[in-house]
Amino acid sequence: MLENEVEIKNSDELLKTVEGLKNDGYRNVTMICLKANEGHEFIYVFEKDYQLKNLRYFLKPGEKPKSISGIYLCALLIENEYQDLFGLTFEGLAIDYKGHLYLTPNSPKAPLA
Repeated sequence: MLENEVEIKNSDELLKTVEGLKNDGYRNVTMICLKANEGHEFIYVFEKDYQLKNLRYFLKPGEKPKSISGIYLCALLIENEYQDLFGLTFEGLAIDYKGHLYLTPNSPKAPLA
């Protein structure tokens, strides 16, 4: 594991850790989503003073991820993108495009799922 990486065990810990990073002055850079072991692996990337901090969280099959857009509003774009591409449904999303941020009604559903 990288020294700047924190393993997150559950969604409550994720939200608490993200809230702490915001309070410490970190900015939300991006989020990465990968299919892994029938579920999804998320890597949340934050930055402060040119130093990155990554949060790694494994989402079990059938589990719904919690949105961090209530903490970092900008996260709603990447979370909506992953709803489009992977067919995920984020709980508590500040603005939910319901799978149509990028995809039109005639597009393939969840093309990366």
